[in-house]
Formats: sequence, C-alpha cells, structure tokens
Amino acid sequence: MTGLGLAGGAILPATAEAAPSGEHLDTTSLRFAVITDTHADVVLPDRSKDLHRMLTVAQGLNPDFVLHCGDITDYGVDDEFALYRSSIPAGLWDRMRHVPGNHESRWTPDAFETYRRYFGPEWSSFEQHGLRVVGLAPMQLLQEPGLFGADGFDHVSRALRGHDVPTAMFLHYPLGADNYYVNDTEDFLDRIAGHRVRAIFAGHIHRQQVAAFNGLTQVAMRNTYAVPSFYWVERTADGSRLDVTEVAVPVTGSPTSTPVATIPLGRTGPGEALEPKHATVHTTQQSITVSAAFKTAPAQVLAQVYPQNVFSGSNAGTWVPLARNGNTWRGDLNATALPPGEHRVQLRAIGNDGAAFDRTLQAKLRANSATVSWTAKLDGAIQGALLPTSTGFVAATTGGQVQAFSAHGRSVTRRWRRSVGAVHRAPALMDRTVLVPSADHKVYALDASTGSTTWSTNLNAPVLSTPLMTKIDGRHRILVAAGGRLYCLDSRGRILWSGDLHGLFAGRVACDGERVFAGGGDGRARAFDARTGAELWAVSITTRTTPYQLLIYGAWNDELDLLPDGSVLVATVSAALALDPVTGAVRWQKAGSYIYTPSRLTAYGLLLIDEQGNVVMTDPATGATRWTIRPVLRAFESGPALSRDGKTAWLVGTTGLLTRIDLATGTAESVLQVSKANTFSTPTLIADRTLVIGFQDGVLRGVTGL
Repeated sequence: MTGLGLAGGAILPATAEAAPSGEHLDTTSLRFAVITDTHADVVLPDRSKDLHRMLTVAQGLNPDFVLHCGDITDYGVDDEFALYRSSIPAGLWDRMRHVPGNHESRWTPDAFETYRRYFGPEWSSFEQHGLRVVGLAPMQLLQEPGLFGADGFDHVSRALRGHDVPTAMFLHYPLGADNYYVNDTEDFLDRIAGHRVRAIFAGHIHRQQVAAFNGLTQVAMRNTYAVPSFYWVERTADGSRLDVTEVAVPVTGSPTSTPVATIPLGRTGPGEALEPKHATVHTTQQSITVSAAFKTAPAQVLAQVYPQNVFSGSNAGTWVPLARNGNTWRGDLNATALPPGEHRVQLRAIGNDGAAFDRTLQAKLRANSATVSWTAKLDGAIQGALLPTSTGFVAATTGGQVQAFSAHGRSVTRRWRRSVGAVHRAPALMDRTVLVPSADHKVYALDASTGSTTWSTNLNAPVLSTPLMTKIDGRHRILVAAGGRLYCLDSRGRILWSGDLHGLFAGRVACDGERVFAGGGDGRARAFDARTGAELWAVSITTRTTPYQLLIYGAWNDELDLLPDGSVLVATVSAALALDPVTGAVRWQKAGSYIYTPSRLTAYGLLLIDEQGNVVMTDPATGATRWTIRPVLRAFESGPALSRDGKTAWLVGTTGLLTRIDLATGTAESVLQVSKANTFSTPTLIADRTLVIGFQDGVLRGVTGL
C-alpha cells in the first residue's frame, strides 16, 4: 500500500522508498495498535461497550503497545476517565500509552491533575525493538488551538536527543498538509529535521487522511467510536517499513481489515530530498516574490501566503505554482489585500511520487504609521489580559512569570519579576496590590511596587478564573472561582465564604454590592448573597441536557458585567442575556456566541463581540442592534481597548490583526498584522500612544504610531 502526499489541497499517491543497501534496520517483530477520539461519556455507555469489544480484538493480536491519540473523554472529568479505564480489557492497560486531546485540555477544571493521575505525564517517550515512540502534547489549557511553545520544543528535543533510530510520534492534532491546528507547526518541522522521524499518528479530525512530507508519513485517523475501529501497525520482516491497516469491529460479524498506508523507515524519508538549498521572499506593497533552489529537482513547486485567519482548522489553501528556470523556481503572490505587518509564506516542493517538502518563510509588509516599536520576551504564553497600573502594566504567563513594566513611547522597562505557578487568567488590582490567580491552587497578593508577596491563599484547586476586586459594605472583597467553587476573600486573603458553581467556571464574576453573579459548569447562571454566600437563585441559560453539553453551552468562560439599569449581562456560545438581578428572569437576549470576548460599556452603547469577529453596538436597555461590523475573522478573549476620549476601540483579533473601530459610526480599519502568534489577552493602551499586546508566544509587543 502506498503512502500519500498532499499537494495544493489534493491528495496524491507517494511510493515508499526502500532502505538503502547496507543500512542496519531492526528486524525484530514489532506490532502495535493505535486508537483515537474515544470520547468516553457516562451518558453514552454504548461507546465504552464498543471500545471494550474492539480492544479485546486488538488484544488478541498481541500488540507490543497501544497508542491513544487523545480526546479520551468528552470533557476530561474524573467519572469519564474512570469509565474509560473500566473499558480496557484486563491485561492490556500496562501496554496503553496516551496523550491528551483538546477535550482533555479545553474544559478541565484541574489543569490536567486528574489526567496525570490516570495516565501519567502529558509528554512521554519510550523505545521498543528499535523504534523510538514519542507522545506529544501541544495542548493549551482552556484554549482550542495547539501550541508547542518553548517548553514543548524542549520536550521534543529531549525525547529525540541521542536516538539515531526510526521514530514514530503520536499526538491529537494532525500537523502539516492542509492542517492548521497547531500554530507553530513550521517550528516543529524544523526541530525534528535530521532526527529520523518517520511516522506521525494523529486524531481530532474524525476522518482518515494520509500525507507524506518532510521525511515522514502522517496518518490522521477516524474517530475510534464511529465504526468502531482501530489502526493496526506492523513492521515488515526486513525492518524497512510499517504497514498500517484499519480494522473495523462491527457489533455482529467478523472484523475486517483495510490497508491504509505504508511508512518507509529508511534513513531518507518521503519528500526529504526536496528540501530547498535556499529560499527567499521579497516584498512590495503589491506582491511577495518567492524564489527557491533545490539540489533534487521537484516535479512541482507551489507557494501561498500562510492562511493566518484559519483558527484551529483545515484549509485547502490558494496555492500558486512557481515557474522553473534551471534549478530555481520563482513566482509572485498577490499582497494587495494584506494588511501591513508580519506574514508568512508557505513553500511546498512536490516530487514525482507525490511526497512533499514544506518550508515556511517570514515576510514583512512595510507599515506607513503603526509599527511594533519594542518587544519583551517572557517564559510561557501570555494568556490572561494585561493589567494596567498607575505606573505601567503587569503581565503574567503560563510559565509562572509575573512581571511589571513601565512603557515609555518606543521603549519599555521591566520593574520587577516574580515566579509563581502557571497563570492562565488575568491578574487584578486592589489598591497597591496585584492579585494573581495560579494553577498551583493559590491566589497571590503581590506588592505592586516591588512584586514581593504580601500574602497567598490556598484554595485547594487550580485557580483558573480572573479575580474580581470589589467592595461590600465598604470593605475590600476578592471574588474568585477555583475547582468548581466561588470564594470570597477579605483584603488579607482570609476565606469568608464559598459557594458551589457545579463545575468549571473560568471567567470573572460580577457584583452589585448585594449579590454576586457567576456562570458555572451546569448550564446555569447563579446569584449569591454577597455577605454570606447563600445561593439566591439559579437559572438555566441553555436548552442542553447532558453534563458535557450543559458545561460547554453554558457560561463557563464568561466575564459577567453589570448594565446601567442593574441587569446582569451573562453570555454563552448561543446568546448574550440580560438577567434581572433579583430574580434571574431574562430581560432581553441576543443570539450570538458572546461568551469569550469581554463586553465593554461605551458612551455609544454596549459593545459585544462574538467568536466570529462580529462587533455589535447594542442598546444596553433592550438588546437592540445599533450597528454591526466584522473587522476581524476570529475573536477569543482579547477584548477591545478604548481610547482616552472613548471614541475609538482598538481590537486585536485572535490571529493577530489590529483594527481601529470608530464607535460613533461603526466603521473599522485594518491597521497592522502585529504577529503570527495568536492572542487571547486583552491589550492595554498606555497614554493613548502605545498599545501593549501579549501573545501566546510569550512576547509582549508595543505598537506605536496609532
């Protein structure tokens, strides 16, 4: 059976290369199974019964090991993990190896703690019979897309260092080809170059796709519970390749096997010889000229502007064939519709066998005014909003760094630095104290001038929400969620009361001085007595019924707000709702996925932004639309920054495009493609002159010339 290469969105056959004469390859018998996307769910027990029956068949084939490519469960909670564990046939568990999927990272309230209890570390590696096997986990807690980041690449390098044997990797998201689920895939391909990575097994897309590129063959698999089926992999007797088949296990009748792919294990993998000797780009405001030369002549060379606005998805692309002149290939890409700033160009060389070599090049389109004047690198991703202070701003990262900065036009000064546990949500300010929520179970109170710890409080679960500093009866109170509970702390960090949120809440509560309002994990919004924590009301804000659906279609990630008439604004992926603060009754609702990006009250009305990048100016009293535009294509959690006069909103889309919005007229202008990295962090505007934006690559970027 042949492998498959991907060219310009079309699947082409790729022949397997034989191992070079004289090369030593391990010929020990090696066989293993691969499964993915089992989605264990306590309300869908047939999935687990099918899984047990299917794995019993796989066990009968005596695999050396079984790989699971993630989405083990529907939403990563203990009872689902326990159900999955009970589905594994006796005697097979010790041969199982797992990596998490987005369903283990997107909605987990405990930052992988339960996952690790069942399966061990997210990243793993082992060697068996001359095959190196590496489990990859480029997952982002509370987010959809994948990202390796510096820490992930360190895991990759350690797993490969000193192992000159064929390597197979397994992870949840498919890489390369037409897949754009992992934001730094091109850096991953650079990192593994020369390390004999020959196979990648992946899931997520719930369909089968085989692609051969950059020396490896990737098999993205059907979701296991669909047929159900598993993938069976055997190394040939001469050790030169892996043969992959899909084994369907119907409820009745015998299992059937279908050939899927052949994966060569030789020292040179498919497409590897097509690596360009050199490749360059030259930009003007109208075009990007791409040029590449090769030692081994490809059959075809294509290029395209990287589809930056594809958010955790697949895209066939708009590939342009380059023209050949000797060993050099050259062509122009249209740049007239691109904003100024940072861009990428994808180069794809395709051989006669259909295998490809992909390389990503950097391109910059000159800006007339707005530009990135300074950058500052932090460890980890900047996932929560930046915190404005009287002297500048504070940024916190998933690497556990908290840093305070002062910005001065075209420069920035670091004032202090602290290390805590991973921070996934924004810090808050209480007078001269910075309140930091951490996945190490603590809320830290840091002196805003020095960064020294004033106090810390252990809430016995990862703190994955943004604290709200408010006053109740004239006294400072801190309201924050952790581990499915809402906590009220005093200004010294003492717990005054807690309330049950019935599951994950990763947003921010609202408080009117009498009541505290929150979302939760069971599809309801709730009000608590601000003084005692007693529950006052709970109202359903979704029509879904199963635990998994109640969570993801509820207000689990919303930053609740108070409207001028006292209504509570709460949002889900289906609608924004204004609720009566006393009863929870719906006063108005507006269809749209407004749960992720924070709303803003302006002099012109209530600014709502949905996940598709639609910006809607709304009457806060009635929910009526005043105007609507779509300045960015995706918007998740990075809220608008308002100018000092309140007339302009600066919005950075998730994929890094900065836009200027006139709030009076509802018109927008693309200003700058600030970065190739994603952002989920609300920026801060310093003195109306510098917009500071934090990105998932851990880089702060200061944009001036606004």
